[in-house]
Amino acid sequence: MEPTVAPRDRLTLEEARRRAEQVSNIAYVLDLDLQAGAKVFHGDVTITFDHAGGDTFLEWMGGRIDRFVVNGSEAEADWDGGRITLPGAVLGERNEIHVSYERAYDHTGEGFHQFSDPEDGAEYLYTQFEPYSAHRLFPCFDQPDLKATYRVAVSAPAEWVVVSAGAEIDRQALPDGRTRRLFAETVPFSTYLMSVFAGAYAGVHDHHGDIPLGIYCRRSLFRYLDAEPMFAVTKAGIDFYQDLFDQPYPFGKYDQIFVPEFNWGGMENVAAIGYTDTVVFRDPPTEDQLTRRAEYLMHELAHMWFGDLVTMRWWNDLWLNESFASYVAYLALDHIGGFPGIWLDFHTRMKLWAYREDQRPTTHRIADEVPSTDETFLNFDGITYGKGAAVLKQLVAAIGPDAFRTGLQTYFRRHRFGNASLADFLAALQEGSGVDLVHWAARWLRTASLNTLAAEWQVEGNRLARLDLVQTAPEEHPVLRPHHVEVALVAADGKPKVLPATISAERSPLTGAAGLAAPSFVYPNFNDHGYAKVALDPVSTAWARGNLGRIASPLLRQQVWGSLWEMVRDRLLSSTDYLNLVRRSGGAEKVLPVVELITETAASAIARYVPEERIDAEAHLLVEAARAAIDLVPPGDLRVLWGRALLGQARSAEDARLAATLVDVPPDGLAVDQDMRWGVAVTWVALGLDGADDRLASERERDSSDRGDRAMVTAEASRPDPAVKEEVWQRLHGGGYPSLHLTLAAARGFFRRSQRDLVEGFVPRFFEGLPGLFTEWEAEASRAYFRTLFPWHRIEPSTREMVDGVLGRGDIGPMLRRLLVETADDLDRALKCREMAMGEQMPAATQA
Repeated sequence: MEPTVAPRDRLTLEEARRRAEQVSNIAYVLDLDLQAGAKVFHGDVTITFDHAGGDTFLEWMGGRIDRFVVNGSEAEADWDGGRITLPGAVLGERNEIHVSYERAYDHTGEGFHQFSDPEDGAEYLYTQFEPYSAHRLFPCFDQPDLKATYRVAVSAPAEWVVVSAGAEIDRQALPDGRTRRLFAETVPFSTYLMSVFAGAYAGVHDHHGDIPLGIYCRRSLFRYLDAEPMFAVTKAGIDFYQDLFDQPYPFGKYDQIFVPEFNWGGMENVAAIGYTDTVVFRDPPTEDQLTRRAEYLMHELAHMWFGDLVTMRWWNDLWLNESFASYVAYLALDHIGGFPGIWLDFHTRMKLWAYREDQRPTTHRIADEVPSTDETFLNFDGITYGKGAAVLKQLVAAIGPDAFRTGLQTYFRRHRFGNASLADFLAALQEGSGVDLVHWAARWLRTASLNTLAAEWQVEGNRLARLDLVQTAPEEHPVLRPHHVEVALVAADGKPKVLPATISAERSPLTGAAGLAAPSFVYPNFNDHGYAKVALDPVSTAWARGNLGRIASPLLRQQVWGSLWEMVRDRLLSSTDYLNLVRRSGGAEKVLPVVELITETAASAIARYVPEERIDAEAHLLVEAARAAIDLVPPGDLRVLWGRALLGQARSAEDARLAATLVDVPPDGLAVDQDMRWGVAVTWVALGLDGADDRLASERERDSSDRGDRAMVTAEASRPDPAVKEEVWQRLHGGGYPSLHLTLAAARGFFRRSQRDLVEGFVPRFFEGLPGLFTEWEAEASRAYFRTLFPWHRIEPSTREMVDGVLGRGDIGPMLRRLLVETADDLDRALKCREMAMGEQMPAATQA
């Protein structure tokens, strides 16, 4: 049968609460039928469950239902394309429902995704369900607090690898040459953590004690799979977490599968984790790339306990899952060793992301209400991940690591294989620490936005007369919070004297500061324990701008760069002054995460905060500075980072030719990778340079992979040709690309500042189409479309007016509204920063 009406793919908190009172003791027996090269798959599921009375429903976002049986009786499913209604009158105390069905594969990285490898034609399938897509694979009760057991069987080509949550326990030959794999029944877990991977995967196996380990990737990537270091960090992580949580690894085996066109870094499916295969490195990786991959591995491994063994009841505690996994992943890597810049990476990847999100008008409480699964998508953000992790880090600094460990162990003992809430987590930590966490949670978890910390100090002679810590809060969120920090009093030689401090009121004197030698510079968040912006006092600002290289601590240098960047965003320092500082001091920096922050913020300054008429000049100056830095810094990763910075700012024909020389004849000590080569080729096409097509063809011959497919699509969309632009626009909006990732590749090349006049007519079309697109496209696809295609080349009041025009419509949903509100705020900030920089009199080309 086909659905009777348009599907509704949304679950509210109230619906979930009601269903959780009705349904329990669930078990799924799932049999999947997969044929090579098919556009659809077939399934057969038997669901048994207890029922406490009343009407309820199953979710099934399907293509067709072939058979529907309730407690042994054939029935016509009451199905609207998203839900199958189960009238209470046909249900008993214990029930069995059987559904046979067919459905098309997905191509958006959600649901049951299908991919064909352009290098060898091999087929790959994988599932991705969080937060609300398990019902794209099989009919189910799709909410996190309805845990169930799973017995899975998969009929698939004999040469395919098939992986699921349970271990394979039997394999049967089928008459058509395929095999039917049977997997062991699992322990109870939530539907969004169920998974199936099938296709021409290649794998490596190991074990850790009695835990079988597997690592898989596409056959065409297998020669690049560096499994040994991934096994090593996985084993060390298992040991660390088993000790920290006082719980053995809970799921028998542990497989890690690297898959194509994945929308996230990783996904914590029980015992079968999915990762983006962009971290199976085709080219030699830099240290920061290896660190990021290791963080992915440790983050998802932590979820096996926090998220999978103990699971949130509803999505309002999503933050606790993700914040906790992020924080303890860094804790694990620090313990394991081999990642010297791990807390610098935490500052860049977690805290700066969180600071940015927490200053938006859409900031929200860490522990916030989530009325439906639609809003869940909105909270996969820097507050849920970055701020939550930073706040947990500060909590550990306040209560101590031993108390934190004791509390965690209590939590897992109480709630293993069950569901829990924030209140359960805090109760366990409070018992472990003896600290009243109710007030802490009210200030940190139940309020939005962030504080700013500053130091106010006076000197008499050459001694400190006083030093006060001061905290402020924005007018919209006037909440002062308890901060446990360390204050660095930095001498002229860059060496700090560190004093501990606590501030919960507006002002607090720093104990022990009076009478100390007068510092040259004061920083009130040494070692980065606190979650707060830091406002540098005038003396410290002046000293930092001239003496960044003297600061002995790499983490403190990074924090100071971050604080100066926040001053740009707050219009306390102009974008051009900041770029001047990058050119003067950036090339002398030798610590990779610090250089990463410098180059990324410099690129953002040019793209957003430099006045329009000065962008080309500032970009050229950064290209020159990056080229000089390549020769100045030691061979290796630092040169790669500066090389990437140069390529990213090559906007003119002159700089594009310099970029080409860099990748064609790289200097010693600079490892040029294929992404860099593609970047140059696309820039040449966009600028219409002679020889651009030859360069593009050369790179295509070098790279026939799906990465090459995406680069070719981006290059085509970048062509300065009105007919090409119209054709690409039609394909973008008419399903003309076979997957979401290829669609986004086209979007990346479409709007270019150098082609402003050419693409001007498409800008109003972008805004006019948003309401309809967000109605028709899936949540992840529509959000990615908006963020990738938005015309950021056009930072001006008329763009802001177009944003307001869409916001003024009554037919937009919560996701589009939030994206538009955030974009309006970003545009306002950019326009004000540009206006400030416009007030400078010195031309960019003559700055020192």
